[in-house]
Amino acid sequence: MTAAYLIHADPDSGYGNPAGMAEYAVQVRAIVEAFDGVYHSRHKRTRVLEGDWKPEFITMIEFPSMTRLLEFYESEEYRPWLELRKEAGDGSIVVVEAGGPDFATA
Repeated sequence: MTAAYLIHADPDSGYGNPAGMAEYAVQVRAIVEAFDGVYHSRHKRTRVLEGDWKPEFITMIEFPSMTRLLEFYESEEYRPWLELRKEAGDGSIVVVEAGGPDFATA
């Protein structure tokens, strides 16, 4: 089953290294694609329908499976870029697996 990788930038943290994040965006795309990931969204156009969430920037990447997504996230190729992203600003990462055995009956 496909899996989505969502990165949320915290609007209150800012980015301490904007040049590094620009390089991250360029370099990580090739790594994502090497692990069969496909970008679906990467912009500031968000709208909260419920709750107190304040997303400034959302990136959504689809992988063919949760296994493939985790292989990307834990890979040697991604590790230095992951560290740069963590140091550059605060945010959250959520992974979601599509479907599942309870999906049709929930």
